[in-house]
Amino acid sequence: MNRPWRVAVIPTRNRHDMVRDCVNSVLDQVDVVYIIDNGSVPPIDPEQWAPRKDGFPRVMSGVIKMDPPNISQLWNVGLDLAQYSHLYSGGPGWGTFDVAVLNSDVIVPPGWMDALSSAMRSTTAVLAYPDQFGGQQQILHTRAEPVDLRQRITGYAYMLRGEAGLRLDESMAWWYSDDSLDWTARERGGSLLVPGIPVQHLDPNGSTNARVELQKQAGRDRETFIAKWGRAPH
Repeated sequence: MNRPWRVAVIPTRNRHDMVRDCVNSVLDQVDVVYIIDNGSVPPIDPEQWAPRKDGFPRVMSGVIKMDPPNISQLWNVGLDLAQYSHLYSGGPGWGTFDVAVLNSDVIVPPGWMDALSSAMRSTTAVLAYPDQFGGQQQILHTRAEPVDLRQRITGYAYMLRGEAGLRLDESMAWWYSDDSLDWTARERGGSLLVPGIPVQHLDPNGSTNARVELQKQAGRDRETFIAKWGRAPH
């Protein structure tokens, strides 16, 4: 059976070295990588990665300048591009596609896409994410409610069942939209915690801690989450 078409979506800004390492870690595991460049100076150059043998680029970059950023909107642009690439691919696993959503400070291990996709597609889950705390049990969450912090979505590295059509809630511009996506996924088939394939997360909260307005936005996003779901995720 052919595997699904696979896309990685990576938003970034001025993290040239990190995004290069991130792309290099996932490039051979996917069919195409989309970098959503939020005004990096200089812009991220996708031509630093060689094209496929047929000349089609393996890495593409779209520039969207947004300051302060709405990370949910940037993610959604990437998800739309992933869907379009699948529609026009006619490639492996037609009708299904996997989308890895990665922060640019993440490095994924070899075989990560295969492992996460296989686990997700062996269940009803429409979202899957790695256990970063050394757990041994695969857990399918199907209720929109708080879970143990060690089982919470890794918002910096997860996979979506692309054909499910999930998108981020753009009313949460910087924080908590990944939790909202997670809770939505639980109601639409499940959100799956997968052990044994942790990623490296090199700069957690680096962007937030560096900018006061993003810290304030995170607080507003938490209130938006509570207004939507009736409680906080933790």
